Amino acid sequence: MTNEDLCYQTVGELSALIASRQVSPVELTRAYLERTEALNPTVSVVITLTRDHALRQAAAAEREIQLGRRRGPLHGIPYAVKDLYDTQGIRTTGGSTIYRDRVPDRDATAIERLNEAGAVLLAKLAMSEFASGGNNNNLIPHPRNPWKLDRSPAGSSSGSGAATAAALAGFTLGSETGGSIMGPSGANGVSGMRPTYGRVSRYGVMALAWSLDKAGPLARSAADLGLVLEVIAGHDPRDRTSRPNAAFTFRSDPGPVASRRLGVVRAEFEAVPEANRAVFANALAVLRRAGFVLEDVVLPDRPYGEVYTLISNTEAGTNFKPLFNDGRIIQFSSASRRADWMAASMMPASDYLTALRIRALLKREADEVTARYAALIAPTSPTGSGPIEPPDTPPRAGDLSDRSVRRLNTLGNLTGLPAISIPCGFDGEGMPLGLHIAARAWDDQSVLDVGMVFQRETDFHRRRPSFRP
Repeated sequence: MTNEDLCYQTVGELSALIASRQVSPVELTRAYLERTEALNPTVSVVITLTRDHALRQAAAAEREIQLGRRRGPLHGIPYAVKDLYDTQGIRTTGGSTIYRDRVPDRDATAIERLNEAGAVLLAKLAMSEFASGGNNNNLIPHPRNPWKLDRSPAGSSSGSGAATAAALAGFTLGSETGGSIMGPSGANGVSGMRPTYGRVSRYGVMALAWSLDKAGPLARSAADLGLVLEVIAGHDPRDRTSRPNAAFTFRSDPGPVASRRLGVVRAEFEAVPEANRAVFANALAVLRRAGFVLEDVVLPDRPYGEVYTLISNTEAGTNFKPLFNDGRIIQFSSASRRADWMAASMMPASDYLTALRIRALLKREADEVTARYAALIAPTSPTGSGPIEPPDTPPRAGDLSDRSVRRLNTLGNLTGLPAISIPCGFDGEGMPLGLHIAARAWDDQSVLDVGMVFQRETDFHRRRPSFRP
């Protein structure tokens, strides 16, 4: 097996190779480090490479496994994280020059749990500045999509999506407020998961909007997402949004499919450009042939985008108020986003409270519609990844990626529904397209089940990018 073939194995496959002593954690870690050092100048996704730290962790994992003390499926598996997870003694920048030299004295809870599982931290990854979406990044201006280097890997977990697609790590961690795991997963042709809000602790994860932020994994398969989620999920008293029932036990067998109902958000499929409709029609056909019962579903007509924008901007404006007060916010790369946050922080409290009341209504409606189905499905995005553009670039005419089109995504983020994006085909330019699968709150297993069944029937998650210009 070549190093490239090794690095493109799934977490489950790598775990089996380590358990059977066919590959050691040190060998695997060196393979990923060599690949990262060779390819990062091309894709530009690493903020900090933790070479020495990774080799120490890998050597420790190797010793334990040789002594028969294997901790679980992630023991010895190299991973990388979006650079807003605190890592003790390793700088954590939030993708911003404002925090270029910030070195935390603690690990985020998710990192603690991966340490306990014996995973190996390889790198801190590029991200949109302060997780604010788009290409706002003044540390690494242009992370690149491995499928086509002049295309965006999407944000804000840009480095996590691109590094996973480029096989620079066995898996990665990202975060999502309004689509920052789902978008990069779809754009880069990988599997990514937004867990139920409150499932994974955000302690030690730089906040954007406290009532919307979620932490979750990106990997090469839906089954890998389940393996990682089982480790990082669980109650954490240091995060007041963490739920007592947050622990998750992954079931790798999706079980019988016959008669499981999927709600097809038909309006979002109809918004797909004609050139891409056959890809999504084929994805639905795969699910139907696998035994799922597909039924069209209509989401309530509500101001999803407006409510999301008001809540997220108000919370971000409040969160970053110290940077406004001391003037450091001027270093933030997007002038329009700074203005949005400042304006939202000065809005009457009644506007924010009204948005929260509408959100409570949306939660009740989401509970009602998701209770009828094993999962809801829609395109992750109607189109493949767009060109790399500087911050504050106005939306292009006919842009189909906004919240008015992607209602399932915005509803899911507002109400904390679990979801995954999995690759389901390619557009005419060879760029990946993703399928969005969401379910009722706390039923994270259902979205993984649908994803595992789809990936059992297809090989899109096995395709490798070409790194072409």
